[in-house]
Amino acid sequence: MRIYLDEELKWKGQLLYRAVVEKLLKEGIAGATVFKGIEGYGSSAHIHSARILEVTENLPVMIEALDKAGSIQKALKSLVGMLPPHCLVTIQEVTVVRKG
Repeated sequence: MRIYLDEELKWKGQLLYRAVVEKLLKEGIAGATVFKGIEGYGSSAHIHSARILEVTENLPVMIEALDKAGSIQKALKSLVGMLPPHCLVTIQEVTVVRKG
């Protein structure tokens, strides 16, 4: 599962991406990682960039969570109330080539 958010979004006073990762951990998801984009745009059609000469605090982030399909679906149901309407969530099946 991938969840695409803006870096500065908050959930109950906490950064939303951190709150999502904590929720995924509580749900028992096998693993989650937050990736911070250096440049991108989304539904706002406004480019966010981390260029040195530009001051931008609201960069795109992607949370990737990995587990069995049933566990991901269950976790997603618990996250729905936290996620803003404009965020993008994708779920795809993957083939694990190497583990540990």
